[in-house]
Amino acid sequence: MYRIGQLAKLLNVSESILRFLEQQGVISPMREQSGYRYYSEDSKSRLEVILKAQQMGFSLKQIRSVQRQNHSSDQHPVDCQLLLPMLQQKLTEIDQQMWSLREQRQQIELLVSQLSTAEVTAQQTAS
Repeated sequence: MYRIGQLAKLLNVSESILRFLEQQGVISPMREQSGYRYYSEDSKSRLEVILKAQQMGFSLKQIRSVQRQNHSSDQHPVDCQLLLPMLQQKLTEIDQQMWSLREQRQQIELLVSQLSTAEVTAQQTAS
């Protein structure tokens, strides 16, 4: 069992992020009568998946939609049948963004080339 500060340190996030995720219903720590939050290994595993998914650009709504609410220790904390199409869609989005960025880069390279040529021409004319 981990207290909020311990878990936050292990996951390299702030305590306020853990509280926010609890408020959003993504995680549910156990509470003692004193009010302290305690997180199990299962909670830690869920949080690792959630944080990784957020890093990959998934929203909390998307993450919640694929989470298993009550999974046994031999099950993954997310429903892989629901996750797979989301991952495939994310790959498509990334491919589109990469294509767009390549196009932008080519346009900028062309403009740099044109401006460089114009500058050289202007300098030669001025001489």
